[in-house]
Amino acid sequence: MRHIFIINPAAGNGRYQNDLADLINSELLDKDIEYEIYLSRFKGDIHSYLLKKCNDKIESVIYACGGDGTLHEVINATHNVPHVSIGVIPRGSGNDFIKNFSKGTHFNDINFQIHGSSVNLDLIKVNNKYAASVCTVGLDADAAFQMHKFKKIPFINGSTRYYLAVIYCLINKLGNHLEISVDGSGATNSSYLLTVMANGQFYGGGYKCAPLAILNDGLMDLCLVKNISRFKILNLMNSYKAGTHLENPKLSKWISYKKCKKIKIKSSKPLNVCVDGEIYLHNEVALEIEKDAFKFWMPKEVQIIGSKKTAKNK
Repeated sequence: MRHIFIINPAAGNGRYQNDLADLINSELLDKDIEYEIYLSRFKGDIHSYLLKKCNDKIESVIYACGGDGTLHEVINATHNVPHVSIGVIPRGSGNDFIKNFSKGTHFNDINFQIHGSSVNLDLIKVNNKYAASVCTVGLDADAAFQMHKFKKIPFINGSTRYYLAVIYCLINKLGNHLEISVDGSGATNSSYLLTVMANGQFYGGGYKCAPLAILNDGLMDLCLVKNISRFKILNLMNSYKAGTHLENPKLSKWISYKKCKKIKIKSSKPLNVCVDGEIYLHNEVALEIEKDAFKFWMPKEVQIIGSKKTAKNK
């Protein structure tokens, strides 16, 4: 088994990334373990590097060492390669994907990582891209698009940066008029503040948008929030972050939530579509859950939150 560590030096504002290579070497250099470290140089080079690396057919674990954006790059390059498992060492500003697992500190422990095991997880196909966690349209996607405006503010984390971006977006016109079809049913037309399609529970640096989502249940969770006033949005934020919005009686008339396998969205104007934190522009979005779409490498002792079936990983 070969272990390949893909380090994104820009993730998490560059904090601690230089130390990670030293940590990996200090833990593995004297052990009988085959490993490589690749330092990303520019956006997109991870994809081209992994396409070449996967051609050698060697059984490998590829660790995305960065944030959810780094994981997004690795998954879209290698998810369908049968001899590859994908792991995560969280070094980003949000790290939402690993919040779907128990014992999150184990993801930063090289020894727990090396002695892990693989489990099959689902992915959401979003047009020609894949999402491991969440795809979203609306206020939250627009906020993700605007987060770069707050990137250089010192001493704030990804969740705070996301919150500031939401406040910034509240200045503009809210809501998107969308035509939405679920599992082939008749299309509905309405104005929505948030349209969230989730495989995992978290996004935006810790917002629990889909509290019932499970990474390997073969379903995606659709959460729709109708267009509401700015005052109600501020009331929504706390419940939405805690994941209690589905049980909040003050919000029930504005929120619908269901599990499904296919969704189609149409808009008369281009939309910011946020796929695991990466922004794409589309008028139409076709989403479909792909069951057991990739092998995820879980550190030793880690389990999937909410899953009734998982790897025997002790």
